[in-house]
Amino acid sequence: MAMTEAQIRAMQKQKQKRVGLPRLPSSYISDTENQLLIEMGKNTGQKKQLYSKGWSC
Repeated sequence: MAMTEAQIRAMQKQKQKRVGLPRLPSSYISDTENQLLIEMGKNTGQKKQLYSKGWSC
């Protein structure tokens, strides 16, 4: 299924808005979430692991 020109432009616009945002391999996260994961990751060693487990402490 081919994308329309409007869909392509919308995707490019969203991509430009996300430049520089913290992200994990599967999703974008807010700066607040990123800081929380960094702090929690200091205990476990990986913020990705915390995110995938549902932020359980």
